Amino acid sequence: MSLALALPVAFLLREINTASSGQPERAAMISGIFLLTVILVAPAIYLVKSRGQFSPAMFGSIVIACCTIVLAGVYLFSASHYLFLRGDFAIWSESDFVNDIIKFRTGYPLFSAEVNNESFAYTPGSQLLTYFLSGFSNWLPRYRLVQILYTVIAAMFAYSCSRKLLTIAQPDSGNNVFTPVWSIIVLSGLFLIATNSLTNPFSHLLHNDALAQLVTIAAFRLLIEYEDTNDARLIWLMALLPAFGFWVKQSLVIWAVIFAFYLLVFSRPRSFKRFGIFSAAAFIPIAVSLALGHYLWADDFRYWVFTVLGSHGVSPLRSLKHLFDVWIYVAIGIIGGAVLMNVNGLRKFFGLWLVWLGLILLEIYTSGVAWMLNHIGPGSLIAGTWFFASAAWFYSKLSANEIGSDKGASLMRASAFAAVICLLFSGLGVVRIPVQPFAEADAERYVSEIETEFKNSDPGSVLLDFGSWVYFENEVVMKDRAPSIGERGYSATGDFSGILARITEKKYSKILLRNFHSGDFWYDHEMWKKPSGIREALRENYREVKQIEPIEMTDPKEMPYGFSKISILVPVEN
Repeated sequence: MSLALALPVAFLLREINTASSGQPERAAMISGIFLLTVILVAPAIYLVKSRGQFSPAMFGSIVIACCTIVLAGVYLFSASHYLFLRGDFAIWSESDFVNDIIKFRTGYPLFSAEVNNESFAYTPGSQLLTYFLSGFSNWLPRYRLVQILYTVIAAMFAYSCSRKLLTIAQPDSGNNVFTPVWSIIVLSGLFLIATNSLTNPFSHLLHNDALAQLVTIAAFRLLIEYEDTNDARLIWLMALLPAFGFWVKQSLVIWAVIFAFYLLVFSRPRSFKRFGIFSAAAFIPIAVSLALGHYLWADDFRYWVFTVLGSHGVSPLRSLKHLFDVWIYVAIGIIGGAVLMNVNGLRKFFGLWLVWLGLILLEIYTSGVAWMLNHIGPGSLIAGTWFFASAAWFYSKLSANEIGSDKGASLMRASAFAAVICLLFSGLGVVRIPVQPFAEADAERYVSEIETEFKNSDPGSVLLDFGSWVYFENEVVMKDRAPSIGERGYSATGDFSGILARITEKKYSKILLRNFHSGDFWYDHEMWKKPSGIREALRENYREVKQIEPIEMTDPKEMPYGFSKISILVPVEN
């Protein structure tokens, strides 16, 4: 319901920006007036209709609910420009994501020899499930819509977690706290956290993150249910989930360890029999998954799934920086847990809370392998479940204290709390400026110019550094992709003899490369410990004949790598 209310907001923002094309400041001003009106209308209607029965707590709740709906609408508006992009180059993973679908359609091995430079460093579960849920489509926007579907379901699981946590805290009245208004707030707020720009920036794009977040929050919901009911039947679901998670993203196998730890340390009454049954039941599907992967792809499976990502060293200094970057999520999780533990003591909540804290700290530590924060997304969403459960409880107390109290003082308390929550949204990275990030006509121009370079040519002879949509129709699995090489060049674990030989032999009739003249060149990056030699080989054997101008961004600092200027190279004549 609450997310459905955000759709017309997103639609009207698109209309406003379309009417103000080329005038971003005018679009932002009109959008701001429109959004402020949306936020104020419902509270105003409530004031008029309530008359003498005015409740300050309800008034503040309605204001918060309107803010969450508006922010969700702004997100959907902003994301829509990427959702309907015809090319798969919005982020580095999109090209490999689509390439895996092409491989599956053609029967090509999902993992092949590293010298081919065309395999993904993640397991293929998200890619294949997305392809299935899209109706076996070859239309990329449908794949991105499936990622939004994963995220909506993750928000629903997170809402269920918050509601269950509060029910455990207050068995007699916990469900009553989640009034229709607070249900809107919690569901919309958790959807915003599931799509926040700090730790979940890729949730609408082709990456394994959206489904990985869904698996993680489902695992946490399962753990809450087990803590509440002590139902032994749940152990079988807990045993299967880590193996399923492994096929979505390798790191999700950690849930086998988390579940086992919880059963051994926090489950009451402690049952070593259950712990043993779970350990055996969880080990078998994981072992079968590993054996299946080795059977299908042999050593190539081990290399891409374990060696490539495992070769990235963790920088403790970078991890510490990431802790400071996302401190707000650690803080709201700690505060939310402390509030609920104060309501119902440590026994029911400490183990669950410690699982979340350990998970998010592990995510922060391992995020030190790179500069991105997207690995911290699932832990951030779980932090939101603690926070919104405690916020709903606190607001119910404000409402209860209104009876017989001074209306002015009650209004001040409710307004202050509503203001704090609404202002907190900015720190959580869920507030976005309602201006289109780029002109869709310019993006279509960029895509069309790339496609023009493939006309009257064998698609298998034209190398596009990344972006696989141009190969989809002809079902070409292209070698020598930039993400594959960039991933291994940074850690110095790649064998690039294959691409160097193909360049020297001039196997490609045309090569399209981004950032060829920049240090941020994914085939030979300036930060690599050891140069790959690819840039030099290209200069010796190919010449640049023209360029494709980049997509112009409203904020140039937000330009994705895939939107950059493209150099078009052809072989030099002997």
